[in-house]
Amino acid sequence: MVFPQAPILITGASQRVGLELAIELAKAGHFVVNASRSIAHTPEHPNIVSFQTDLLLAEDRMALVGYLKANYTALRAVIHNASLWLDDGVDNLNTMFKLHMEAPYHLNHELAPLLTMSEKSDIIHICDETSSRGSKSHIAYAATKAALQNMVLSFAEKLAPDIRVNAVLPGLLILKENSDEAYRSQTLKKALLEFEPGSRPLIDAVFYLLNTQYSTGSSVVVNGGRHLKKGI
Repeated sequence: MVFPQAPILITGASQRVGLELAIELAKAGHFVVNASRSIAHTPEHPNIVSFQTDLLLAEDRMALVGYLKANYTALRAVIHNASLWLDDGVDNLNTMFKLHMEAPYHLNHELAPLLTMSEKSDIIHICDETSSRGSKSHIAYAATKAALQNMVLSFAEKLAPDIRVNAVLPGLLILKENSDEAYRSQTLKKALLEFEPGSRPLIDAVFYLLNTQYSTGSSVVVNGGRHLKKGI
């Protein structure tokens, strides 16, 4: 399938927030390429096409780049959403490093020429609010997300003024499935705004960054004031 306009590439858009983001972008008239390891639950919309790829592997990333270059003359945006939330450990650290940092680093370099062919183009890194404050229980996850956030600054400077590069730092948007009331209550109290917001805050932040004309090298935090809650 070849779309008639420059699509938005989203990694990891086959479940949860990524899936809802892809659908909302498609509903708004954007064409979307979902690049995911599993496409069993690929979003169903005429404006969305899915490409199966393991972003941990350099050869798979190059296959994705080849597909995009063969089918499209431009890209409207790249949204690095693919993520893993794994326990601490050297093996898991290496895995998350490859997904959270190596893959976006590689793709940003390879896809910059396609992005420059669009009248307005953006790269958006979906980081995490722990990337700016750390996490004693998930050190490796927070550290690799911090690296992803740091790359925003470097790529923003490197690719300006043709490509805007920004980040979204979400807090916990959707609680774990089948979570009990005790977990729910304890988790929600970690933020100043004590409710489960769903995917909407991240989607709104992405739309803002896609539409704004004067933001690059910036991070939009959507965590309900969690960074200000003391003693929890």
